[in-house]
Amino acid sequence: MAPPVCDISFEDNSHGVFLAGQTIVGQVDIQVPKAKKVRSVYLRLTGQGSCKWAETRETGSSAVFSSREEYAAHTVVFLSGSSSESSEEVELGEGSHRYRFSYRLPPECPTSFEGDFGYVRYTIRIVFERPWKYDLTYKIAFTVVQQLDLNRISPPLNEAIVKENMRQFSCGPCRSAPMIMTVCVPMTGYVPGQLVRVTVDIMNKSRKDISEVKLKLRRQVKYLSQSPSERSKTVFCTLVKYQCSGVDRDRSAGYERRLLIPPEPPTRSSTIIRIEYFIEIIAKVVGLHASPRVKIPITIGTVPLANLNKSQEQSSVVDGNPLLRGVSTTSVSNLATQHMASSLQSLKMPHSFEESPSRAAIDIQEDDEQQTLGAKPFAPRYPVYKFGEGAPSTAASTTATATLTTTPITPAEITTTEPVKGSNGVS
Repeated sequence: MAPPVCDISFEDNSHGVFLAGQTIVGQVDIQVPKAKKVRSVYLRLTGQGSCKWAETRETGSSAVFSSREEYAAHTVVFLSGSSSESSEEVELGEGSHRYRFSYRLPPECPTSFEGDFGYVRYTIRIVFERPWKYDLTYKIAFTVVQQLDLNRISPPLNEAIVKENMRQFSCGPCRSAPMIMTVCVPMTGYVPGQLVRVTVDIMNKSRKDISEVKLKLRRQVKYLSQSPSERSKTVFCTLVKYQCSGVDRDRSAGYERRLLIPPEPPTRSSTIIRIEYFIEIIAKVVGLHASPRVKIPITIGTVPLANLNKSQEQSSVVDGNPLLRGVSTTSVSNLATQHMASSLQSLKMPHSFEESPSRAAIDIQEDDEQQTLGAKPFAPRYPVYKFGEGAPSTAASTTATATLTTTPITPAEITTTEPVKGSNGVS
């Protein structure tokens, strides 16, 4: 017997992207080839965070660490029997059925994320509760974005940061003159679609050659467990990198590169999945010596910084144009003021919604779900500002930034640190 065919769509939102606190309005279309007896037909919307991983102990036994958080829950019954008894059956007639639903997301919902050992995921499930049989289910996922206004973070993110690493090789009378690496970024707050201008100056007075210099934008994800004990597991991923020429001994060199911020979730320091970003510069030293490196933390948000000076604006957008090519009177500062306040409910912002290039679409089917009618593969979409393009785009795009010279890295370059035990679960 042919099963029902389901479809879930959202009103005026083809991407399925919503801000925390926004009201979701949608409809469910069900096509029933032949009338069926059911106990009920209902919609269940859930938002939850989950972490899970296994570790091998010194004794050879394994332990599974996990945690779970609930962010949203809502149920709408479309069809049920007139009696309160759960065993009563009702007929779902042959033909087309359409049901509407709405739900206001809690304002504290964290941004959607799919990782190696956990996720923050929001789903809508249609359940056909059947007598004496497994329930039939159909499920989709959608994206929730928790706004992070870079202008409201303290200390301010619109100030330049300079860091220095001085390294001397060998020791005692054999100690070399120093190798000094100085790194500067004009600010530490960005939104996807902006560029991070990284300036590196290296004065190599040592007796060691530097074979290459690497500039990277990296993401750190920390998963926190609650059961059977507090534990953490950290995963690093290189999102963008440049590889530059080296510096011979008794030589100096300077580099300036601009790294494009890809579609990524905002920085998050709460919940069981915590996300941070940083710029890392590595000067690869020939031989067995440790390579000097500099790390500069940055914050990725959804509302760009205002009150930037001209140099900061020009360094963070394509071709130095503040927003739209040929419109020199609109600044990044004005962008934050003019567009964001009116876009909180409509999502009509000057950007597209794009999937992260570091993660492929995943199967959202749970292990304990049986007799499903399908579940669409899912990848969260994040807002990406279209700085320097002719017009704001609302279409999802994976090629809008392809003309830039940054290099997204494949998931093969993801590295995982050993879990660290701590009293608060943070390594």
